[in-house]
Amino acid sequence: MVGRPITYDPWLSHYYGELLKALDARCQGRSEPDYGWFRDLDDDLWAILLSKHYSLYPNLRRALPDLPPEILQTRFTGFSGVELATQSQGFYRRLRDLYARHGAKPLSESRVLDFGCGWGRLTRYLARDVAPGNLFGCDPNLWILDLCKQTRVPARIAGIEEVPSVLPFQEKFDLIFAFSVFTHLSEETHQSCLGAIHAGLGPTGVLVLTVRPAAFITDGFASFGLESDDEVLSSLQRDEPTYAFAPETGGPLKPGTYGAAVINPPYMREHWSPLFSLVDVTLQMDDIYQVVVTLQKRRL
Repeated sequence: MVGRPITYDPWLSHYYGELLKALDARCQGRSEPDYGWFRDLDDDLWAILLSKHYSLYPNLRRALPDLPPEILQTRFTGFSGVELATQSQGFYRRLRDLYARHGAKPLSESRVLDFGCGWGRLTRYLARDVAPGNLFGCDPNLWILDLCKQTRVPARIAGIEEVPSVLPFQEKFDLIFAFSVFTHLSEETHQSCLGAIHAGLGPTGVLVLTVRPAAFITDGFASFGLESDDEVLSSLQRDEPTYAFAPETGGPLKPGTYGAAVINPPYMREHWSPLFSLVDVTLQMDDIYQVVVTLQKRRL
């Protein structure tokens, strides 16, 4: 079996050589590119360029955002390098498709927030789709936000409370997305987050987030050092609103707010309906334990 390439230089030069030479020349002497230059690129090519697994186009590599060390990438996501880029690109593509289906305006005219942005691994993908000044990110982990700034993530970044009542921005958003955030929150914390997000969305705003499926109770809790609970699993699989949460000890955030969470569809329909309409649920074969849920803001 042929393993993954260490560098994509042969592929890039053979199939995209002239295009990338032109982009590399445009980036010469620039600390940041015009991200509109990349808008028409194939999604996979865009993911490869952001991964920086190439060396032939030094101006392009230098202008695009840097990546944190692979050990830190793995610490936050379980993956790193090209494998992480593949997973990230899969969600990015799905996010754009869902917003095109349910959003009220084009992404290029929308204000977008990455809620729980971490080191900005997904934020950077949206830089080519969103107009300058309209891309935002927030996270309660302040040192990881410093890393966003050090690696030049092209967005307005701000800290947020661990149990927030409001977003850290005055702007109203057309799209807010939260990848693998509500998979970790206690019930109280997630309710506060939903309230803050609802208040921060515009009247036709869309929220895209991920949740864990019931199977994570048996297949994934162990990765957090937690034991599965047969009674909770049974409740999740029946048509009963269930919020399963197991707190993680010794983490960076306030005790009791962070851990492993599993939310079933009956819970979403019953407890989220005062704030949001559930408009789409999508599975991801490239990451089956992140179920993508699309919500439309309700007017109170």
